[in-house]
Amino acid sequence: MSREDHSVPAMSLTIKSVPIIMTNSHYMNTGHNKKTERRKNEQLARRKAIIKAAREVFFAKGFMSATIDEIADRCGLAKGTIYLYFKSKEELYISVMAEGMQRLRKEFEVLKKRPPGGNEFVESAFMAYYHFFKRNRKYFRIMFLSSQPDMRSRVPEEALRGCMEAARECLGIVRDLVQEGIEAGCYRKVDAWAVANILWATINGIIMAYEQDPIYREEIVGMELEQMLLQSLDLALEGLRLKK
Repeated sequence: MSREDHSVPAMSLTIKSVPIIMTNSHYMNTGHNKKTERRKNEQLARRKAIIKAAREVFFAKGFMSATIDEIADRCGLAKGTIYLYFKSKEELYISVMAEGMQRLRKEFEVLKKRPPGGNEFVESAFMAYYHFFKRNRKYFRIMFLSSQPDMRSRVPEEALRGCMEAARECLGIVRDLVQEGIEAGCYRKVDAWAVANILWATINGIIMAYEQDPIYREEIVGMELEQMLLQSLDLALEGLRLKK
């Protein structure tokens, strides 16, 4: 009997001690996780603040005149802290371009939700792009300069990937609109992906010429940008429409 009396409390003590150890460990892990999450949130907030400051400086002064010192002053950080997040001024410039590309992608996403039954397939994408440009002209200047090979060669591949993916998604939406037009009997059978790229290159080329060359715009062409774009859209549609 005495052996049984001594064994029961010993077993009970062992069972009770385990939850206490696990509970303390749980609290330690929870505290560590919260600290890690807080640090990540702080880093993300700092990165966003740097990009916001860079956008403001680049918009105001352009790439060549802007400096990392000015960007650091604008966001209240040390110059060295900027380089912890971005390796160069070029990488920051590309990051601002990526921000603009994501905005454009969101606007193109709306085109996927357009009501069925309409026949303005390419027109809707073309005009969405133009209206985005009118509201975001400074983003477009960054996008044009960032597309130059010399600029891109000085930026890490991962920094460019987000921009390329957003552009590819936008082109995919245009391709799908062209394909819809073909299936609806509005457009003749063409390579929808090729047409999407041709339209993209056309509108970008016209906007770039108007933005970067005032002599070309004012003394040679003598047309408003919107009029020029509508003419190019009409030519594109003339080539696309199924002749009946």
